[in-house]
Amino acid sequence: MGEVTIKVSVPDNAEKAFRKAVEETAKFFNERDRFFELMNELKGVIKTDKSWMELKRDLV
Repeated sequence: MGEVTIKVSVPDNAEKAFRKAVEETAKFFNERDRFFELMNELKGVIKTDKSWMELKRDLV
């Protein structure tokens, strides 16, 4: 796995928020393959005639 170093200028007092956003994005990219594997395993587990939008609306 490669390593990337990024140097950017951010507004004052925004360093922590920017670092957190970059670290969360990096974490997603590091774990995305496992995420998609899980999604493929779960695909079709729920048997329903409703669309995902209808299911989402029911949760709210």
